Amino acid sequence: MEYITHPASAAYSSITSAFFNLFSRKESIFKRPEQLRIYLVTWNVNGKPPPDNFTDLLQLKADPLPDLYAIGLQEAGSHNWDGALSSALKPHNYVKVKSRQLVGIFTIVYVKRSRLPWVTSVESELTKTGFGGYYGNKGASSIRLDILGTNLIVVNCHLPAHQENINDRLSNVEQILSSQKFKDQDSDNILDHDYVFWMGDTNFRVDNTPYKKAVELVKQRKYDELLQQDQLKAVMKSGLLFPDFKEGNIDFAPTYKFDPGTDTYDTSSKQRVPSYTDRILYFSHDTTYGDIKVQIEQLHYRSHPAYKQSDHKPVSSLFQFNALSKNYPNLITFVSQETTWNKKKDNIIRYSARKDFKILSGDWIGLYEETFQDFDSFVTYSWAGSRPQSDSSAPISVVFASSQLTTLPPKKYVLCYLTKKGSLCGVSQLITIA
Repeated sequence: MEYITHPASAAYSSITSAFFNLFSRKESIFKRPEQLRIYLVTWNVNGKPPPDNFTDLLQLKADPLPDLYAIGLQEAGSHNWDGALSSALKPHNYVKVKSRQLVGIFTIVYVKRSRLPWVTSVESELTKTGFGGYYGNKGASSIRLDILGTNLIVVNCHLPAHQENINDRLSNVEQILSSQKFKDQDSDNILDHDYVFWMGDTNFRVDNTPYKKAVELVKQRKYDELLQQDQLKAVMKSGLLFPDFKEGNIDFAPTYKFDPGTDTYDTSSKQRVPSYTDRILYFSHDTTYGDIKVQIEQLHYRSHPAYKQSDHKPVSSLFQFNALSKNYPNLITFVSQETTWNKKKDNIIRYSARKDFKILSGDWIGLYEETFQDFDSFVTYSWAGSRPQSDSSAPISVVFASSQLTTLPPKKYVLCYLTKKGSLCGVSQLITIA
């Protein structure tokens, strides 16, 4: 296969060399890493509504379940995928920490409730690449976060379609990489993150293979022969795209294009060649925090052919990665407080902020029921206080007035410190309101 050298490839090289030559890292006193798991799903749902059952797609019978779920949809349309996914994960005690949608490109991240106190600095970004960057039918939505002193980002993309548009796909990736910026100083670009997960409908196709031959190779499970003609593998091998990224072994049939409702490849007059358009790539930096190495292991990479409503099959992957320690200092730490509140009187809470954390106007502390599923479902809130000028390290006090609590039912609650844009910075112990 021959490809035209993309005009932006030189720029890509300069970007990646700058990003991959990492700056000085904070040192860690921790000797033993905490191993966490993240489960990713990418699926072009072709404008169809959510399925009735997510058990296979999300592997909900697995033991253990992952610490995080990151789900990327393309062509999601106006259907309530957010609500359907949240309902499926609710019995398993997950909290949605962020979702972001660009037209049909929808990304959502959930964290196991017991892991929520470890998560901070949640941000999201969007990049429009359709029609020269003016429309979001193509592009990417991404979500990044810190967890136990390491950081990760999930990028969900939908790249230009059609067999011949390889250079357009390369250009779109360049645009996504160069345009997305984040507030976190240690990882203000996509490639600065300790762990990068890139997934989506990449639209890279299988070359030099007629439709009938491709279908026959699938029947014979000769996937390697198809992958020898895979456009994405070719551009990665050539260094034009995703240098140093990895992809797991593909031992499943092409995930595109099916007659909706069937397992039959495209029988329309176009007879599109079965291709691996739906992919999950990953990258981690070769660096350490103290004695702890940034390290990742892919535990599975598979498709889910039982889901037939779209012309694509969903693809999932499970990863295990090193984080630092459960004792890693959070941005906001709630100081020991009364674990039982009397709603007939004012209740004072205290918290301390890490020295490198800036408390800004608009930061707030929400009170949530113990089983809350997202940060929009607070029962009441108070604005975050300011650091004492006399001692910036002293705890900050905030009052929850009795008037805010009088109508609340007696049960357990939790406090969450959030920035103006809804980024989680700290979680308290459980509080009983009597």
